[in-house]
Amino acid sequence: MDPKDEIKQKLDILDLVSEYVVLKPSGSTGFKGLCPFHSEKSPSFHVSQDRQNWHCFGCNEGGDCFSFVMKMEGMTFPEALLHLGKKVGIEVRRLSTTQANTRSRMLQVNDLAQKFYKKILMDSSKASAARDYVQTRRIPPELSDRFGIGFATNDWDALSKFLLTRGFSEGELVQAGLSLRRKQGSGVIDRFRNRLMIPLRDHHGDTVGFTGRSMPGDEHGPKYMNSPETPIYSKSRLLFGLDLAKRPARDAGYIVIVEGNLDVVASHKAGVEYIVASSGTAFTQEQLELLKRYTSTIVFAFDSDAAGLKAAKKGMSLARALEFDIRTAILPEGVKDPDELVQTNPELWKSLVEHSVPVMQFLIAHTTRGRDLKKIDDKRAVAAELLPALGEMSSVVEREHWLQVVADLLQIAADQLRPSIVRIPSSATSATSSTSATFLTKSEKARRLLFGYIVNTTDAFDTFRKRLEKVFEGEELWITLYKLAADTYYSVSQPAQKTHFSRIQDLLSGHPQQAVLQHMLDTSMFMADETFQDLPPQKVLEHIDQLFCLLDEELTAHKRVTLARELRQAEATGDTEAISALMSQLNE
Repeated sequence: MDPKDEIKQKLDILDLVSEYVVLKPSGSTGFKGLCPFHSEKSPSFHVSQDRQNWHCFGCNEGGDCFSFVMKMEGMTFPEALLHLGKKVGIEVRRLSTTQANTRSRMLQVNDLAQKFYKKILMDSSKASAARDYVQTRRIPPELSDRFGIGFATNDWDALSKFLLTRGFSEGELVQAGLSLRRKQGSGVIDRFRNRLMIPLRDHHGDTVGFTGRSMPGDEHGPKYMNSPETPIYSKSRLLFGLDLAKRPARDAGYIVIVEGNLDVVASHKAGVEYIVASSGTAFTQEQLELLKRYTSTIVFAFDSDAAGLKAAKKGMSLARALEFDIRTAILPEGVKDPDELVQTNPELWKSLVEHSVPVMQFLIAHTTRGRDLKKIDDKRAVAAELLPALGEMSSVVEREHWLQVVADLLQIAADQLRPSIVRIPSSATSATSSTSATFLTKSEKARRLLFGYIVNTTDAFDTFRKRLEKVFEGEELWITLYKLAADTYYSVSQPAQKTHFSRIQDLLSGHPQQAVLQHMLDTSMFMADETFQDLPPQKVLEHIDQLFCLLDEELTAHKRVTLARELRQAEATGDTEAISALMSQLNE
């Protein structure tokens, strides 16, 4: 069997999409949720478990499991085939294209490096100090194993030598960010030495890079060293711990964001597993868009130093533009970061997360700290920081509520402050307005509803065949799709276990107009689902009749317009025979 078909047999699209989108039952046969490909407040993204396909009426995208993961992950079809094959345990022959092969090799070498570092930490006599350090950080073996933590010895080329014996070239090791070219002579040396190695995994759980934490007392190089940007690792697109946070976040309803990787490790020890880190970098829009796949609520818990607060404010501003519900876990005075709090009071950390507060409460607390609001300069400074945050709020109710809180705090009338609030339109709103579905006329909607109904309903094809042929008259694409549907319906060689829909799909495979016809078929089916699935049979038939009447009337009107135009041409040329025939048709 073809790997694509085998994967489709084993993979349920509902399970796949549910990894990214919160879906709720829609009617008796489908599911729907907020589209992951554009910003929206009302769900227009639909999934059919029966047909194993999806469609969004908001951005007009749709397809099967392969098109979904290709769009979601930015993969080519061969990459999606490998990815989904791995998910369901089907081995797909490795790709021969240069780009795909490079990615595959980069993933393999990073996976091997992670296993090497982990083995060193567990067994090597050179890692005894590292094992002691892990114990002082109170990281139990179970957590160390969960995160794949390892150790890079102080040897110049221990990892490089090992990987070279496994068939990787020096160029590949340098490209993967694991090795450096020697400054003198030939060969390569290890990039990471004498460091606790924390794998950086993407949201699939594949190791794409590393963070190396220097050992206590080692002053060589930075405290934390990350892999450089590589073909598979981009720091602006990766969130540490997301591979482990995805499922717990669905149960919790939110994801906690911290600054450091070890904050995430420590938090797992306290039972807070729905947590990710920006790995010490400035929070980016790409990271937030990645999070949006899994939750619409985030809790910020950045470090309490000046840099941490700056990062938090920037991240909150970006999150607000993407219409997240934003909350904060405020650390107690004197506590540097979540890692420190977990070591001393894990239950308090868990409680702070579970009882997070609105973001404005956090901003007010930090903005007013150390300021005397009886002094005009301090009042002005507080207003200058808080009013822009109000301007970023898209909800009038939320904005007015916090305006009143700030006004009471500053002892200034809200009406006096309101003119100082500059509304900042969210980029998400702009994206929504620019991403609109293709406009469908009433008649086009009617054709899709009718076609979806007859494909989905036993014996409907026989019942309405003549009327369908009439309303598709002159519509070349619809005639093509209708003929494919008729061929599959009346064919005696079609597998009995296959639905009419899947048999049409089979015929579409390789068709020169496959893309547009597949889109027409998919939208027809989903529109019919939405319209008819919860109606009693008699109401459905009444609706079907109304749709046919609409199209019949339009067809008649169109014919009359055509006849009138031809009549004017006949009159202009004095063609009496044509005039008589056309007048006769118009008077029918």
